[in-house]
Amino acid sequence: MQQQLECVSLQVCVSVLGPLESVVRRCLGPEGGSVLFTRDTGETLISRHGQRVLSTLHLEHPMARMVLDCVCAHAKSTGDGTKSFILLLSALLRAIQDSAHMRRKASWSNPALQNLANRLMALSRNELDDIIIHQVTPYASSYCSHHSDKLEHSILDYLISGYISGRTGAGQAEILKHILCEFYYKSKRDQNTTETISFIHSHFNVLHTRVAGLPVGCSEVIEGLVVTRDWSVWTELRGPIKALVLYESFGSSLGDNITVCFQQDWLSRTESITKQKLAYLLELQVNVVLSSVKQPECVLQWARMNHVALLECVDSDQLDFLCNINFPETLSHPQHIVMLKYCKRLQLGGLRCAQLGIYSNAHTLVLCAPAPGLLDQTVCVSRGVFLMLQHITRTLESNQFKSSSVDQSQCTVSSQDLWRAVMQAGGVLPVGGVFEFLLHHFLLTRHTSDPESCRLLAEALLCVPRALYAHNHRRFLNIQTCFFNDLKKWDRTSVGDPVKFEFGFSEGLCLESVSGKQQLVVSVLECLHRLLCVGAVLYTRSLLRPQIYSEEDEEEEEEVHTNSI
Repeated sequence: MQQQLECVSLQVCVSVLGPLESVVRRCLGPEGGSVLFTRDTGETLISRHGQRVLSTLHLEHPMARMVLDCVCAHAKSTGDGTKSFILLLSALLRAIQDSAHMRRKASWSNPALQNLANRLMALSRNELDDIIIHQVTPYASSYCSHHSDKLEHSILDYLISGYISGRTGAGQAEILKHILCEFYYKSKRDQNTTETISFIHSHFNVLHTRVAGLPVGCSEVIEGLVVTRDWSVWTELRGPIKALVLYESFGSSLGDNITVCFQQDWLSRTESITKQKLAYLLELQVNVVLSSVKQPECVLQWARMNHVALLECVDSDQLDFLCNINFPETLSHPQHIVMLKYCKRLQLGGLRCAQLGIYSNAHTLVLCAPAPGLLDQTVCVSRGVFLMLQHITRTLESNQFKSSSVDQSQCTVSSQDLWRAVMQAGGVLPVGGVFEFLLHHFLLTRHTSDPESCRLLAEALLCVPRALYAHNHRRFLNIQTCFFNDLKKWDRTSVGDPVKFEFGFSEGLCLESVSGKQQLVVSVLECLHRLLCVGAVLYTRSLLRPQIYSEEDEEEEEEVHTNSI
C-alpha cells in the first residue's frame, strides 16, 4: 500500500496557523465582531466564542487539527483564552522564523528547532513560576490594595465582566453579567463560595434552560428546577408534595417475576398487579409522578381519576439531580420518592414547561437569544464563567496549602472571604493586556542563562494587546508608553508601599485571572513544543489506535520466535 509522506517545516507551521489567526483576530476583544458561518444547505451560524469558532472550521491539515486539540484541552481546564492561544502561538512561530534571518541563516534545522522547543519548555517549567510569584503577583497585589475600596465588594462582577466582554456583544454583555451574578448570589445563600461555584459548574447542564426566539433581555433566574416538558396530566397542588421518580415504564417493572403459560392470563395478572401498585401509591400519598419515559395509558387514566400530576419524558440527569439533593425514599431500584415544595406550570416563550420547587438553594438559569447560534454562544459563555471562577478558587486553595507560611486557621479565614484572599494574593489584574505587558517587561529584564528564549516569548506576548488595539495603533503605542513609565515608577518604590499611579486600562473596570493567563502561556509553549518536534506527516488508512502490550503478549511473541527458529 502506497503511503503519502509530507515533510513538516517551520514555514508549514506558520502557514497552517495563518488562517486560524486571521479568523480569531476579527472577533477578539470588546470591539471585535462575530463570525458568520454558512453551508451549501443554507444553514448559518453566528458566533464570536473562540472555541466554537475554531471547532466549526473545516480543518484539513493534521497540524491544524493538532493545534485545535491543544486549544480545546486548554479551554476545558480554564474556560478561557482560546483566541489569545492562537494569537500567541502564531506570534511565537513568526518570531522564531524571523530570528533565523537575524542570525543570517536561511532557515532553522530540525535539530535546532527541537533544541529551541526544549529550551522554551524549560523556561515555562523552571522560570515562569518564579517570575509570576515574585514579580507579577506583587504588582497585582499592589494594584488590588490601592483599589481595595472599589474592588472588594465588586470583584466578582468585574471578573464576570472581564470574561464576558470579549465573547458577546456590548449590549448583551451587560445583561448577561447581571443575570449570572443574580444566579450566583441566589444559588449561594449561606453556602461557602467555593462550594457554590463548584456546585453550579458541576450541575450546569441541569441548572440551565435554553429558550430560542426571545431577546437576551428575557433571560431570568427561576427558583427550583425547570423541566422543558409540559405536564401530561395536570392538577393544582399545594405543598409539601410527595413525588414518585420513575426511570422506566410503570408496567414493565411489575410483571418481571411472573411465570405464566398463556398471554391472556399474563395480561390479567399484570393488570391486577398494576392496580395494586397504583393503589399503594395513593396510600403513600403520592401526588406527582416524574418519569423519564412514556407511561402506559392506564397510568394516565389513574392519574386523572385520582388528581395526580404526571410529567413524562423528563431528562434522566434532572431526575438524578432531584434524587441526589433530596435524600429520597427508595421503593425499589428504579423507583424513588422525593419531597417537593410545589409544582407549577410555566410558559417560556413558545415552550410550556414544568417548575419544581426543591428544598435547597437550587435555581435555574433561563438563557434566551433570538437565534440558535447566539443562544449557543450565550450558553457557552455562561458555562465558561463558572469554569473560570472554579479555576481561580482551586488555584488559590492549592497555593495556600502549598505555602509553608500559611497555617490552617488562616486558610479557613481565607475560604470564608474568598475574594478578599484573591485580592491579597494578587490573583487578578485589569484586562486589556496588563499581564502581557508585565510579563514582557520582566522577561526582558531578567538575568537568565537563556536570554534568547526569554526574548522570543517576551516579544510574542505583545501580540495580544496589539491585536486588542488594532483599530487604533497610536492608542496602543500611547498605552504601552504610559504603562512602562508607570512600571518604572513602581520599580523605584519599596515593595511595601502602595502603588500611587493608575494603570493604562483603568477605565474598563474588568478583571481577569493571573493564574488563567499563566496557564495560557504554559499551554501555548507545550503546543509549540509538539509542533516543532514533528518532522513529518504520514498519511495512512490504518486505524490510529495505540496498541497496548501486556506481559502475556510478550511471552507469546517469544514462544512464536523460538518455534520459528
